[in-house]
Amino acid sequence: MTDLRARILAHLDQLEQTARDVPGASIWNARQVAGMTRVAPAVAEHIAQWSPARVLPWTSGARELTELHHDVDGSCVTCLEAYPCPTLSVVARTLGVIPGGSGGVVL
Repeated sequence: MTDLRARILAHLDQLEQTARDVPGASIWNARQVAGMTRVAPAVAEHIAQWSPARVLPWTSGARELTELHHDVDGSCVTCLEAYPCPTLSVVARTLGVIPGGSGGVVL
């Protein structure tokens, strides 16, 4: 099994890079999204809520949590529980990374 922490960090890297690649990342709102894509208002609102301006701070927080929880001799250095600890497992599930899996991401 690949290290859960490494899989989380790789997924965060991917999300952050995608967010940084979006042009005009700081000006998203539902009306602009609807105008550019012609999607329904509810879909446009959802897309606007996942704009890079929101994704980047969220991934930063998830990265901070992940960095705090790592394996030393089979235990999490922060929680002192068996590694991967419950906190790291929650971060993984939040990202769609399967905690006990072999590397895949659920989308």
